[in-house]
Amino acid sequence: MPREANLFDQAGGSVVRGYILLKQNGGNIPPKWIDRAGASRVNRHKAVADALENGGPADIAVLEDWELAYRKECFYYGIRALFELERQGGTKL
Repeated sequence: MPREANLFDQAGGSVVRGYILLKQNGGNIPPKWIDRAGASRVNRHKAVADALENGGPADIAVLEDWELAYRKECFYYGIRALFELERQGGTKL
């Protein structure tokens, strides 16, 4: 059974807090997590483009949904970078 993805919420969106939580629990951010987070955001692009074109009050929810997906993608990317810095002293991300 897959784990529920709640690290972002537990860390309050903080990359540093997320890193510490994962480190305490022996976790990791596989590159596939970043890929999936990016794909999730990109899947919203058509709806976001429509919302930007329409610009109505109801479209704000669509934009906020995209923003949350973007923040999660950056969150996982940042944690991955911190792990690479710890392990290798540098990152190519």
